[in-house]
Amino acid sequence: MTLLKTLIFDMDGVLVDSMPYHVQAMQHIFDRMGVHMDQQVIYEREGEKTIDIVRLLLEKAGINDGTFDLRKIVEKYIEEFNLIVELRTFESMPECLEVLRYRYKLAVVSGADSPIVHSVLKNLYPGMFSVVVTGDDIVHGKPAPDPYLKAVEILAIEKDECIVIENAPVGVQAAKAAGLCCVAVPTYLNPEELHQADLVVMDHDLLIDFLLNLRTGTPQACIKESAHLVKS
Repeated sequence: MTLLKTLIFDMDGVLVDSMPYHVQAMQHIFDRMGVHMDQQVIYEREGEKTIDIVRLLLEKAGINDGTFDLRKIVEKYIEEFNLIVELRTFESMPECLEVLRYRYKLAVVSGADSPIVHSVLKNLYPGMFSVVVTGDDIVHGKPAPDPYLKAVEILAIEKDECIVIENAPVGVQAAKAAGLCCVAVPTYLNPEELHQADLVVMDHDLLIDFLLNLRTGTPQACIKESAHLVKS
């Protein structure tokens, strides 16, 4: 029987309350470009590679692909994000992970750009994660399974030895497409939008309860045994 060995976390919306700053940074760039931006798209597509989100935002604004240099937009967005962001974790999450790191391997799989991910983790969770996969490390980002499959490969674990913690539909889709168990928390969206997850916890307090009360067993058994702690 395989046992739970690893917890893989998305970053934005799970470890760090940062999505409003991502939205604000992108809004500033689009305002300078004179292009309308639908902010809800970023929340709904959270977890995808930034360049893919930019492409979708332009498409929804009726802008033909090729009108703007997408990579230049991403570069300006990263600069803007670093200027305006006020880094903050979700309450008690660092303390929770400090306990978990002695029980499991911890990893991060984020669709955000590498400079942002590593800067945030260095400041808020230094030395906490043995593996970090960013949007720059793969060709096909979430909702494709590739980011999670890469993490599993680097971690040298089996698929049934880990649980993914997500907060966005595309992230849940990616985890399930990779054949992994997934627990989701609806940080910025309605819980119904995360219905593909194996379990949906309603807030970060319940997520922390779930994580700290995990018992030895398979990921599926751990989720089943802890389900009484959360509203699913």
